[in-house]
Amino acid sequence: MAALGLLALAGCVSEPDLDELPPGWDLGAQARAYHFGPLVAAGDAGTRRWCEPLFGALPDSARPVPTAELAALATRLEDAFPGAAGRLLVRPGADAPLLVAVVQGSERPEEVVALLVDTSTATGAEDAAWAVEGARALVAALDGRAEPRQVAEGGAGADVPASRLRVSPPLRTLALVLGKEPAQALLASGAEPPLAALVVEGLAGPADSEQTVLLLERGPDPGAATPLDPDPPGDWHPVEAARAHTVALVTRMALVDAGTVSRPWGTAEHPYGASPTLAALVEAGIPAARLHRHVEEGAPPSAFFETERAVVAAFAAAAGLADARPEDLERHLDSLLLERRLRLGAAQAAEAPLTAEAWEAWLTAARRFGRALCLGLPPGSP
Repeated sequence: MAALGLLALAGCVSEPDLDELPPGWDLGAQARAYHFGPLVAAGDAGTRRWCEPLFGALPDSARPVPTAELAALATRLEDAFPGAAGRLLVRPGADAPLLVAVVQGSERPEEVVALLVDTSTATGAEDAAWAVEGARALVAALDGRAEPRQVAEGGAGADVPASRLRVSPPLRTLALVLGKEPAQALLASGAEPPLAALVVEGLAGPADSEQTVLLLERGPDPGAATPLDPDPPGDWHPVEAARAHTVALVTRMALVDAGTVSRPWGTAEHPYGASPTLAALVEAGIPAARLHRHVEEGAPPSAFFETERAVVAAFAAAAGLADARPEDLERHLDSLLLERRLRLGAAQAAEAPLTAEAWEAWLTAARRFGRALCLGLPPGSP
C-alpha cells in the first residue's frame, strides 16, 4: 500500500505540488523529444515480461501475406491453438462473421481483453497476416517454444536467458478478433463486452513504410478537451463522463519496452480523435486505445515504423492488460505520477486551473482503474 502514496493528489489545483525532477530534466521537453517514453517508469513488470518471448517466437521476416478471408486466417491459426492452449471460433457479427482466437485466462477467464484488427481497411490483409503471426508467437511463448535470437539491429536478443522466453498463461482471457468493423460486429454479436480493448491498424505499413511511425491514440481524457503542451493542437473529441482508465498507459509501456528489448525507436501519441473503431468502443463504455500508422514528415531514422516491433508492442500491450498482476501496480503508479507531473505542470504554466482540476479527477480515476486491474478487484473499486 506504500506505493499508493506516490500518487497523492495536491489539495490546491491552481498551484499543484509537483515533485522535484532530476537536475536538468525538463519533463515537457523530454516527453516531446522521446515521444512520451519518459512518461513510463522503468522496470521489468507489466508488458516487459512479454516482449522477449514474443520477439523470440516471431518469424525472422515477413511471410507471404494471405488473403484476409477468415477461413484462410483460421487455417493458419489452427496448428497454433491445440487443446487447452486456446480455441478458435467464428462468431456471427452484425454484417459479417468474426474470427476470434482465444487464449483462456488462468484465473479470471470470464474477463476478456480484446485485440481488434479490421480486415476491411486498406492494410487489412497485411494487418491480419501479422496479427496471426503474433497470435502464433504468443502461443509458442506459452508453450516454451520461443528461442533467443537477435531481435533487431543493435538488440540483445541472443543474451536473453531461457527463463525469460517462456511465460505463463495470462490471468484473464486474451482474444484476437479479426473481421470487418470488428468492434461494431463484436458489440452486436450478443457476446459479453470485453473488460478492455486495443484497436490495431497498419501493422505492416504501406510500401513507403520508412515514412511512417506507430502512433498511440488515447481514449478520452482532459487533453482531448483542452490540449496543452506537449499535446499538439488538433480536432480532438472530448466525451462527457468518459471513463478514465490505464489502457493507453499500458500500451505506452509496451511501446517503450519493445524498444528496450530491441533498440530505441520513435513512437508518438495524441489525444482521442474519435476514429470509428475506437469510437464504437468508447460509446459502449469499454476502456480502449488505438495503435495505428501515422505519416511523420521529416522523422529521423530512429522513428521509422518497423513491423516486427509493432506486432510485439500490440500483443505485449494486450497481454499486459490481460495479465496485470499485483507486482505490476508500482510501475503503473510511478508512470501515472510522471503523467501527473507533466499534465499539471502544463496546466500551471498555461494558468488553466480548470484543466488542472479535470486532470486531477481523471488521474485519480485512472489510478483506481489500474489498482483494480492489477489486484483483480471489481472495476470501479476505490
